[in-house]
Amino acid sequence: MKVTDGVYAYPWTNMMENNCNTYVLKGDGLILVDPGLKRHVPDILNQMKRDGLNPDEIKLVVATHAHPDHLDGIAQFMDKPVQMTMHRDEEKFLETIGKEFFRMFGLEQPKYRVDFHAAEGELTAAGITLKVILTPGHSPGSICLYWPEKETLITGDVVFCGSIGRTDFPGGSSGTLKKSIEKISTIDAAYLLPGHNEILEGKEEIKNNFEFIKRSFFSFL
Repeated sequence: MKVTDGVYAYPWTNMMENNCNTYVLKGDGLILVDPGLKRHVPDILNQMKRDGLNPDEIKLVVATHAHPDHLDGIAQFMDKPVQMTMHRDEEKFLETIGKEFFRMFGLEQPKYRVDFHAAEGELTAAGITLKVILTPGHSPGSICLYWPEKETLITGDVVFCGSIGRTDFPGGSSGTLKKSIEKISTIDAAYLLPGHNEILEGKEEIKNNFEFIKRSFFSFL
């Protein structure tokens, strides 16, 4: 579904199974953020087509972090002419405890590649310039993506509508997550696109969501 000009969301709504929200950004090509579980990627591509987007125009696949429900579907793009990226610390996670972490969820670690690392700063692809923000805590190298032109913030599993990412997985850190939430709470966003649950629209609603999160969760982090 179209969120705003150039920004499309494919939220996961089936409560019977865990999967992440997938987002697509349109410039002179497409950027796909968090493909989710492999078996659901074909349906996402079909939804894109219904929105008038051509999956063959995907130039870059970004993983906000390397947990199975966000990364598994990257295997569907291994034979495609696309680039793939994640933060260096997430690749280190995959190279160390990643395989065992996938097996915790009954999955084998997918085939993947990292064409370049999404370091903090600017990332330009498909005619779009994004701001990459390093936001560890839920995982060692979680990143958020901000598209200033569209006032759109993609938060992965750092924050959700009324909640925050869990920190009890390997590589998680409550104190670090708190700092990451503080970091992104100052961003001037009109759209907040989280890794799970519903999208937030409107600057006041987003501001109120951060204030609620700080009141409700920070004393426990």
